[in-house]
Amino acid sequence: MICDVCRIREAEIYQPHTGRRLCRQCFIEDIRKRVEKEAEIIGLQKAKKILLAVSGGKDSFVLADTLASFIDHNKLIAYNIVEGIHGYNRKEQVEQLKKFLTDLGIELIEDSFKDSVGYTLDEMVKSSMEKGLNVSACTFCGGFRRKLINNAGRMVNADYVATGHNLDDEVQAIVINLIRGDLIRLIRFGDKPLKLSSKFVLRVKPLRKIYEWETTMYAYYKGYNFQEVECPYITTRPTLRAKVRELLYILEETKPGSLLNIIEEFDKISENVRKEYSTTSELRELPRCKICGEPTSYGREICKNCELLIKSGLLHQNLPIS
Repeated sequence: MICDVCRIREAEIYQPHTGRRLCRQCFIEDIRKRVEKEAEIIGLQKAKKILLAVSGGKDSFVLADTLASFIDHNKLIAYNIVEGIHGYNRKEQVEQLKKFLTDLGIELIEDSFKDSVGYTLDEMVKSSMEKGLNVSACTFCGGFRRKLINNAGRMVNADYVATGHNLDDEVQAIVINLIRGDLIRLIRFGDKPLKLSSKFVLRVKPLRKIYEWETTMYAYYKGYNFQEVECPYITTRPTLRAKVRELLYILEETKPGSLLNIIEEFDKISENVRKEYSTTSELRELPRCKICGEPTSYGREICKNCELLIKSGLLHQNLPIS
């Protein structure tokens, strides 16, 4: 069957949400154009420096490859964190990531939880379990990753921090925050970045309208040998996100294009809500943690990260960690 776009090459892939059959080249070009369109909405092309938060997975490769196709590589710098998960973090993966980025002309900054926090993720989880805390590894990992990525963005004077969150990730996050009724956190999502602290580097998601299956196929077609092993903590203790993900997969399979419809409608709603909140005191500057000095949630004196370390017995309240 001939590609529906170029009408020349043989189609290799079917795109359910558009109903099109595409050849390999047209599929890759379609992804790049959609990422470039999102980047234009965000304003990435005007940035002087963009930090790419990369993990070594397929989304990281697609993030770097697509952005490098239309943004000067001298404006891009990558940052990778080794969490310290036994059997998951492997040295050869970081080396492979570094080679790939070097070939694109992008510098890689390497970091780890052990170096910057003082403990690996495994050590944090083990200590919290010994204290009888009912805290998932994802809670530790997500919080400290966000903190270190933001710190790295400030360190290199980046205008933006770009992450590899895809459409599936973004819609899952929207649904989760709807379930939790967290309006303030919810309106921070959307196609336009929302900055609630002078210490935050704006975080953007150029892949937020690209399906996860599309990032997988893009990486496969480009010949990337990306990490396919899922984090063991996800399988040993399924989170709310994992449950929401399964429900959304069923919805998308029943009605292709549902996830795109959700995020596009959400962007319209969130823009209106943010305009309303911008005239109130609800979106004032976030307070600073009394221990580490980083931004924390409204009404908090100690950030969630420091609180977790204190409760796990890894940090005394009167000692700063950075």
